[in-house]
Amino acid sequence: MTKTLQDLIDESIFISTEYQARLAEISGDSEWTVDFSAPSFTLDSDPSVSLDPYLLGTESDQRGSWIWSWQELGHFPDVVVTAAVQAREAGEHLGVQELTTDELVLSEGLARRLTLASKAVTGVFAHYPAAAGGGVRAWLLVDGPQLELPEPTVNRMGRIMAQALQTNTAVHHQRAVDSYARLRGAHISWDTEACAVITAADGALRLWFDDHSISGIEQAEPVVSKRELAQAAKDADKHRQALREEARRSLAIAQRESEQQRLSREEAEAQRVAATEAALASEDEQQAAPALEDTEGVEWTQPTAEGQPFDQEPRQDAEPGLVSTHMVEDDEAATSEQAAPAAAAAAPASPPASDDAVTDAHPVIEEPDSTRTREQEAEDEDRRSALERLRAEQAENDAARAGESAESAPASAASGSTASTEAADERAEQAEPARAETPEREAETQKGEETKKKGFFSRFFGL
Repeated sequence: MTKTLQDLIDESIFISTEYQARLAEISGDSEWTVDFSAPSFTLDSDPSVSLDPYLLGTESDQRGSWIWSWQELGHFPDVVVTAAVQAREAGEHLGVQELTTDELVLSEGLARRLTLASKAVTGVFAHYPAAAGGGVRAWLLVDGPQLELPEPTVNRMGRIMAQALQTNTAVHHQRAVDSYARLRGAHISWDTEACAVITAADGALRLWFDDHSISGIEQAEPVVSKRELAQAAKDADKHRQALREEARRSLAIAQRESEQQRLSREEAEAQRVAATEAALASEDEQQAAPALEDTEGVEWTQPTAEGQPFDQEPRQDAEPGLVSTHMVEDDEAATSEQAAPAAAAAAPASPPASDDAVTDAHPVIEEPDSTRTREQEAEDEDRRSALERLRAEQAENDAARAGESAESAPASAASGSTASTEAADERAEQAEPARAETPEREAETQKGEETKKKGFFSRFFGL
């Protein structure tokens, strides 16, 4: 069987009006406080009244939406959201989409209509819209022995129906009247679809209907005995007990789903933290690693014992002269490369070549010949004199450095830790740009976490 949201509203509108009148009697203009951890809804009347609160959802003018409290369980005690879960389960069974959609676009009177429909499927018929500030209202169902209604009478039921009809909330009046009589434990009999008689302990009422609306009401003679009235009261109590049993099942569902969602949130948070740490570690490695671009095919060679390649001091016995080079053509280089292995294998071991045995493939120092002019010889003599002066100055400098090294050796040893510290500081400064963004990333991560953690509350309370 399927129903609409309006069908459920029609079924609850009259009895809801009677319970709201009872709540107004015991509360008056007193202040109220709600504590979901207890849970309790307290009216500061004289004497004070404490009722059981059930949070259905919130409406936010700022967000322009209604959000059910079951949208994300675990933020409130399970018993507090029991009525909302029960409404959702009934909505799934009856095909009422408004009761199963976690967030709805706000429209005029939507929150009240959802609350009235929830009353029909939970059996909790009093409600209180609690202002939460910022244009947000939390809609609660409240229950307790203080709200118990007196025995039904036709006079009271007639006044309640007339009062409820003034709100123009009910659409199908036959359904509304039939549901009200059965929920209150009164007896109702239908002569035709257009006429019904309600019988209670103090008498009876006859109602006429025209196009699903009440067109007339008058006093009537009772048509049933006290025995049939007692049976009607038992049927009403049986219906209330069935709804309470549904509430217990809904509480078990809320507890199970709350635990599942809690575990799911913890797992998602752990995965998010792990992914964030991995991303930060990967970025740190990339920023700390040397930038080696276009290194494919490059061969890295360790420096020789004599020092860095092409970075040696000039030899002491270097003589001035002329330098000439012989460039090897591509064809010749290819032939030489192909012939080199065969020549190396076929050639017998030989003593090291002399300085005279230099091939054209290497720079050749050409000694000055005897055909030079006197001017050229004079220039050469000046070069040699300058070279000798440089050698003498170099020798003096070397001796001076050797003496200074001997004197500063202890100081150098003592300052090793300082040098290491300075080197570490230098490396830290070099790595600092890579880590400079870490606090920002952590701030962004913390902000994303807070956003995710309070996402439900920000929507639920319209923040």
